[in-house]
Amino acid sequence: MATLDPRNDAVVIRVVYDGAPMAGKSTSVRALGRGFGGEVVSPAEVSGRTLYFDWLDYTGGLFEGRRIRCQIISVPGQSTLAPRRRRLLESADVIVFVGDSTPAGFAGDRSYLNGLQAVLERVSGPPVGIVFQANKRDHADAVPIESVRSMLQELGMRVGVVESVATDSSGVRQAFVFAVRLALDRVRDLMRTGELTSARPDVDGPEDLLEDLKLHEEGSMDYAVETGLVHTRMAELQSNSLVANALAEVVQGQEAQIAPAAAAEDPVVPELFEETPAIPDERVASGLVWPPVDGRLVLHELTQMQVPLTRCADGAWSGEVPGRWLLYSEADEVFQEVEQGRAVLVQSARAQAVAARDRPAACCIVLAADGHGRHRLWRIEQIAAN
Repeated sequence: MATLDPRNDAVVIRVVYDGAPMAGKSTSVRALGRGFGGEVVSPAEVSGRTLYFDWLDYTGGLFEGRRIRCQIISVPGQSTLAPRRRRLLESADVIVFVGDSTPAGFAGDRSYLNGLQAVLERVSGPPVGIVFQANKRDHADAVPIESVRSMLQELGMRVGVVESVATDSSGVRQAFVFAVRLALDRVRDLMRTGELTSARPDVDGPEDLLEDLKLHEEGSMDYAVETGLVHTRMAELQSNSLVANALAEVVQGQEAQIAPAAAAEDPVVPELFEETPAIPDERVASGLVWPPVDGRLVLHELTQMQVPLTRCADGAWSGEVPGRWLLYSEADEVFQEVEQGRAVLVQSARAQAVAARDRPAACCIVLAADGHGRHRLWRIEQIAAN
């Protein structure tokens, strides 16, 4: 769905909130609306249940010199509205799946995730990333977060997990920021393959989306009240609001890592650098991780863990997450300037892509700041199950 809008030189991405009924999708989008000082548009709802969608529009930050415009949409969760949900999911650049942490709700998450997988398998282009926003973590009987991770692993889904309590906005911002990073990774891949179109978005606002849904449903699912759009007025923007600077945080993180370092008079001598390098994490700029979406999800998982590093006899660095990942960086794969490292990353990624062919990549390659003013290339390999 992502496009380059020539009217204002903006990159338009769509962040879709999915999940079972009453999991907290609309609550999450409205929490974002309060933080943005924006306006959430809901064509119709009954007893707190979304019938069409919730829409929030926000523009801010820069990507490749262009403004970032986010179309933030929640889908209806009721099974009777499955065709409507499917059409909205097919248009996403990233999915925030709002999972219900209560025992009863958690039992239903699996079937909705299965449905989501089936939809995304048919979406063309680069993979669509998924963030699992584990909601209702304040519930007295909330399922352990490890149970959530186990379920996702059983389903074969590489998904970032963020805990939340949407009713008080806790965790909502973090899930959204991570989702935007994943969406921009997909945009960069679309640019690389020449699939990113330059045109006014086909759906440019909630009115357009409502008409599009009605047109494709041909009135067969017109359960909603046939009135105009209902606008939910949100709080005024506050300087310290929940997500007022969320996109700025994403962009600042990218600019800080992409900006060329000062040229050194002497070449890098690996033997001189004995300091333990920083572990790469989910804040790595787009264009510096391969595969773009799956790689960032691996980094998100690493961010949640303690990974001790060991310096090898030959000067390389290695680390291990038992049963999950092996990290390795050659002694000479440290660079003063990011573009030097990027060239090596591209070459390594091409070789890995050829080796993997049509199989899912089992290796993530990333160029990350080492915490000492340089950039280091890492290979992160999945440990094969016994």
